[in-house]
Amino acid sequence: MHYVLITRTDHTPDAALGHYLANVGATMEPYQGRLLAFDTPARLEGETAYTKTAILEFPTAADADGWYHSPAYQALATWRITTMGHPVTITTVPGLPT
Repeated sequence: MHYVLITRTDHTPDAALGHYLANVGATMEPYQGRLLAFDTPARLEGETAYTKTAILEFPTAADADGWYHSPAYQALATWRITTMGHPVTITTVPGLPT
C-alpha cells in the first residue's frame, strides 16, 4: 500500500470547500484510492498547528501519483487553491511490507 497525507494549516471552513470534498472521492476511484481519515488532528508533539489532516490509501505509488496528476484531481486542486487562497501540504509514504 501507499499513503497520501494531506495537511492544512488554514482556517477555511469545510462548508466553503464543499465542492472539493464532495468530488474528491470520485477522482480517487480509477486509482483504487480510499479515504482512511479526515479530521482535525490531536497534536501529541511538535509545533505545527494543522487544522485538518486527511490520509488516503492507494494500492501502489504509481496509483497515488496517477491520482494526484490526473486531470480530474488537478481541476479540483485548482478550484481548492483558488477558494482557499492557501496551500496545503501533500506528501506520500509507502506502507510497510506485510
